[in-house]
Amino acid sequence: MGSYEDSYELEGSMTPPLSPCEPMMIDSDRHPPASTDFTQEGDSGCSLQLTCFKCHGEVTTEGTAMHSYRNTYICSGVLHRLLEGEDSSPQLFRGRLSELFGYRFITESAGVESTQKLFYMARQQLSQLEHLTEEGSSWVTGGSVNTEVLHLRQQVTDFLQYIKVFLHRNYDPPSLPESHSHPYCHQLSQFPQALLQELQGLLFHVGQLGGIHESTVSSAVSRQAVKSSTPAHSFFHVVLDIYWSAVEILYILQTKWPDLPVHMDLSSFLPSEDIGDRDLLTQLLTALLWDLLALAAKTFNKVTLQECPRVSPFPCTCGREVWIMLIHMLDHRSQHMQSDSFWCTLYNILCLVLQENTTDFSCKDPVGFCWWLLSHVAPLYQYDQYGLFADKQQVKSNWLLVQDLIKKTLATKDQTRVDESRLRCQLKLCLSLSHLWEPNTQAVVLVWEYYSKRLNDLFQVPGLTLQGLASVSKTALSWYEKCKERCNDHTQSRDQENSFQLFLRLLAVQLRHPAASGELQGWKQIKGRFYSKFHQKRMQELTAIGLSNFITLFLTLALVADVSDVAGKMQDLLDLLNHGLMDYQRRTIIWKGVFALMQVHEHRQVDMGHLADRMAKSFNRTCSEFSQKGLDPSLRHQLWALLSIYVESTQDLCENSTLLHLSQAKLLAPGFSQLLPVCRENELRTVFNFTQTLLAKHRSLYKRALRHQEEGVQQIQSTNIAVLQQQYRDIADALWTHIFPYVRKHSTTLTPPPTLADVAAGFTFLALDLPSPPDFTRQQQTFSNIFQYFGPKDSVCASISCRYLCHLIPNQSFMDQLSAECPAYQSGIVHAWFRCVMQTYGHNDQMQELTRLVLRLIPEMEIILHSQHVTIEASDSPETVAVKFIKAIGRHFNSLQSLQEKTEFRDQVLLYFGNVLRYMGPYLKNSGPVEALRVGYHMVGCMVKHCTKILYVQSNPRSLLPSLMDRLVLPRAVFIPEKTLHPAVMGVIRDHLHLFVQGLSKLSYKRDLFVQKALRDILQQFFHRFSVKSGSFTSAQPQANHPLLLALSETMSNSPSTEASLFRVHLLEGIRDLYMTLRSGSLPNRVAETFSFILELFRRTQTAGQIARDTPVLLATVLEYQLLCDMPAIKKQVSEMLQFMMESCQQCPDVTPRNVLLPILRDFLARNLRLHQSRTFRPFETLALLYKDLIADLIPVFTNAVLEVEKKRGVGADTQLRQAYTSLLNQLGQKGQEQLDVLNTEQHDQIMG
Repeated sequence: MGSYEDSYELEGSMTPPLSPCEPMMIDSDRHPPASTDFTQEGDSGCSLQLTCFKCHGEVTTEGTAMHSYRNTYICSGVLHRLLEGEDSSPQLFRGRLSELFGYRFITESAGVESTQKLFYMARQQLSQLEHLTEEGSSWVTGGSVNTEVLHLRQQVTDFLQYIKVFLHRNYDPPSLPESHSHPYCHQLSQFPQALLQELQGLLFHVGQLGGIHESTVSSAVSRQAVKSSTPAHSFFHVVLDIYWSAVEILYILQTKWPDLPVHMDLSSFLPSEDIGDRDLLTQLLTALLWDLLALAAKTFNKVTLQECPRVSPFPCTCGREVWIMLIHMLDHRSQHMQSDSFWCTLYNILCLVLQENTTDFSCKDPVGFCWWLLSHVAPLYQYDQYGLFADKQQVKSNWLLVQDLIKKTLATKDQTRVDESRLRCQLKLCLSLSHLWEPNTQAVVLVWEYYSKRLNDLFQVPGLTLQGLASVSKTALSWYEKCKERCNDHTQSRDQENSFQLFLRLLAVQLRHPAASGELQGWKQIKGRFYSKFHQKRMQELTAIGLSNFITLFLTLALVADVSDVAGKMQDLLDLLNHGLMDYQRRTIIWKGVFALMQVHEHRQVDMGHLADRMAKSFNRTCSEFSQKGLDPSLRHQLWALLSIYVESTQDLCENSTLLHLSQAKLLAPGFSQLLPVCRENELRTVFNFTQTLLAKHRSLYKRALRHQEEGVQQIQSTNIAVLQQQYRDIADALWTHIFPYVRKHSTTLTPPPTLADVAAGFTFLALDLPSPPDFTRQQQTFSNIFQYFGPKDSVCASISCRYLCHLIPNQSFMDQLSAECPAYQSGIVHAWFRCVMQTYGHNDQMQELTRLVLRLIPEMEIILHSQHVTIEASDSPETVAVKFIKAIGRHFNSLQSLQEKTEFRDQVLLYFGNVLRYMGPYLKNSGPVEALRVGYHMVGCMVKHCTKILYVQSNPRSLLPSLMDRLVLPRAVFIPEKTLHPAVMGVIRDHLHLFVQGLSKLSYKRDLFVQKALRDILQQFFHRFSVKSGSFTSAQPQANHPLLLALSETMSNSPSTEASLFRVHLLEGIRDLYMTLRSGSLPNRVAETFSFILELFRRTQTAGQIARDTPVLLATVLEYQLLCDMPAIKKQVSEMLQFMMESCQQCPDVTPRNVLLPILRDFLARNLRLHQSRTFRPFETLALLYKDLIADLIPVFTNAVLEVEKKRGVGADTQLRQAYTSLLNQLGQKGQEQLDVLNTEQHDQIMG
């Protein structure tokens, strides 16, 4: 930095003049800055009243506010007052004396008389500051050094402020006196030229801003420098102060003296620019702009493309303030002095920057630099002359420069591609400018010319991931939402977008403002430039990516321009393609694109009928192809992908619709009738989910329309309610015609998807809310008919009925309507619940919910349970609740007195139960699942046990019990030895046979032939099929429970009922006749197992009276085994049985007295004595040991029998027979001895005689 007048020194002191024309004096002694005219501010070192640049460090892209920057040129109002010709610092330098550089000067004359001295001292201060800066460039200063640099900067800024104040207040060229004879007057006339000369010298002394070393600038704006005011910080900012003060001084001079002759030359500050006839202020402003550009270029050269948007071209907040003041200064002069505006000046400079090798300006990428600079400078127009930021303010634009930049950006040599990453960066910058400025369609057209030739490109950055790669969205809705987000210019996804997508953002921004105000002039001007790029050959050349880009373009246009015009053109262009020869990928893109376009119609509230018609036709054709038999699996997969796009996109469209009034009904095409029957389960779920969504949406909107109509409202969202209702009827008509028939039919299959129940419930509500007109002849039915079908009807899958009822029962309005139309609806619901319990096995939350609802909301069931004092626990499973309900039904029936009551209740209960065999039919046919069989047999077994008199009426040949027995207990296969029942079926019969037997026990088993036959068949088929000790098929735990033992379990208690006891006797009679009777002296098959059963029955029986009651049935047969069987095991079992019977009879003589047993024994004696002679007395000997008195009563009978046998033989006494009889008598005590004496006496008499 050169010194101006290095040898100049201050000489002596002079007395201040008494008048303006007298010489000025300067005090010889320097004084500290203690004048009352200003005070010091601790942080910056500048006086509170003085204005200078107050730095807040580097500029961030997020920060905008400047109002907190006190005492800066712009925020303190200095700039505004300057431009308005007012005193820039009205409160400063008001005293007679002013202190500058430590000396006191006469305020009114020092500027004229001491110009050279003051500027000389300013240069001295600057030299000292520069020296301190160079010394402290590599280390952080502090303490006294920082205080000194602050003081040096303050003195310079004080001096500059004084010059500006002096010019405004004390220098007025038109008021100069005509006579210049006085020395002061002569100095005053020469003052302007002297001031300019000194000002030029000061500028030369500090040099250009761009010439400051880069490290000095970096140190000056660092956070530490701002905090501690380092020498670099103070020096850099005092240079800014000098340059801006020079601008202010020249502006004041030019304002006060427009014709002032200028001999000052600043051409050395301007890089090869012709300054010709430009005024000095313009030169200085231009030079300052060049300097600021040079500082920005140094920053730009160090950053990458990705960092550009986030890095500011302003070195610090003071640099940004200089730019803002330049904008206002240049535009103010343009408006009032016919000079170039800011944009014009900057445009001329940047044109030189873009012309390579025309200046010494150093920049690695002039085009990128201009984009970057422009994007950061343009927002500065939002700051007013006070530094206040207005975010929504429309600012002045410079589209001419942008268009030049676009041309240079997209210019390619030899048709090479533009670098994608560079293009993305610059389009983002262009986009930021579009938000600030008014629309400019020419800029959009320039960019479109580039992309119109490259629609098939991927727009991918080589070497990077697929981020930003053009790809087809997964759904039409997401495609639309991306386009909508882009048009709304949400900034979150900009970094992930490629250049084409950024172009679409730019296009939307340019067209959005006019479209929002109802004006489409901009679109009308350019639509021809867009449409003309597409013709048949071009459309056929589009790849899948190109087609996606094409549709995305038109979706964007539809969102911001005339949607009907754009949609029509898009359809016309797509019709140029041969869809029959088109590959699957492009067909998918087109379908998604058209549905995305429909979403735009919904968004813009424009009827989509023309689009829906075309898509419905394509859908129908695809459904027809999809339904063909023998379809290739890969082709079927592709076709379903298309159809799922249609279904899911239609669903999204309906969900997003506000009123469903834009011809959405046309999308419910006849193709659904062909599609549904050939769908697989997962495919059905897709269609049913769509149907369910549409039904719910339709119901909500229709009810709202009815509510508004009742309130007298004629329109909803500018749409007539009558028109809306017709649209809703059209949708309902299509649903009833194309979807409901299949829903009804498919509900009867074994495994329909659960969502079918939701759809069925939706149709029920649809029939309830929107009844069909009297002349309606299609598929629609009344809501009650639909309920009767999907609820109680046995042919409908139980899981569907269960889920269906869970939708309807909680709906009170529906239940009220149902009760009014179907008085017996409660019985139907109970029947449906009962069927669902039987057909729904395993843990099922839906069944649990239905059970809870039925118990809470169906009074019929609650009344029956309450009347029998049955308590339902919260933890009870549906099966447990059903069993409790069955028991309550049986008890309630038995409590009824009159025949009419019983008949009516029987009919009601039979309606509850329904055709249980039909419920179990599939499980019986397939012999499983095991759990389903278990639940079914358990439920039916409980029905037979507790409600057998309801299930069977002897006079009614159509009673349910016989068929239950034939199908479940005694199927035909058990009677055919060659056939065997499936183990699962046999297992559930074994586990539940006792319930059926217990039910039969409550009927007239002695008189009713059906019951007799059933019991006999059960004994014949199952008595020996199941051992006494066997494991349950449905349980892992071994059990010693033969079904018939369980059936007789009540008789094993301490107090068995008479009915149960009698049935036990009857059952033992059957067992005796079938499995214990000796025929021709041979043992029956498996008699040991039979005896094991009887012994187990005796062992479990807790009361002797019951065994005593069993004794008359078994005694004779058991004695025959005692007589005839010599097998030790059998004899042991017989002996044990005799012991049980005799001991019980002795304990309970009132139950089975001896007079009941004696005839049996007499008969046994009579039948066997002649045949078996002496052996006949062996069983009696055993009985004598067990029940002596009983056998003693038979002594006369025995004696007569012996004598009768001997008499018939005619040979006298039978020695062997009498010996056996004597052995018996010896065991009979006194009575036996007496009879023995009699026999001995008679025998002696015979011998003697």
